[in-house]
Amino acid sequence: MSEKQIKSPLGGIGSTNILKFINAELNTPQNKVLLGLGVVAGAGAFGYITYVRHKYERLGYYMALREDGRTEFIKKTSNWET
Repeated sequence: MSEKQIKSPLGGIGSTNILKFINAELNTPQNKVLLGLGVVAGAGAFGYITYVRHKYERLGYYMALREDGRTEFIKKTSNWET
């Protein structure tokens, strides 16, 4: 009786074929290549959105909120010109 039993985190249910089928991602190793590609794609999309936003702001546009809730880039105009 000196040996201690290690309890399963699932409370003694164990791993059945049904549990392996339903939660397949728990039993498969991580695909680090695919994870890396996803991180690169997300960083690229974020960088592109930041670049386009900076480009429009540098050209003299600003983001305006329309009455219907849409946002739109509008060219800045001077009050002296209107």
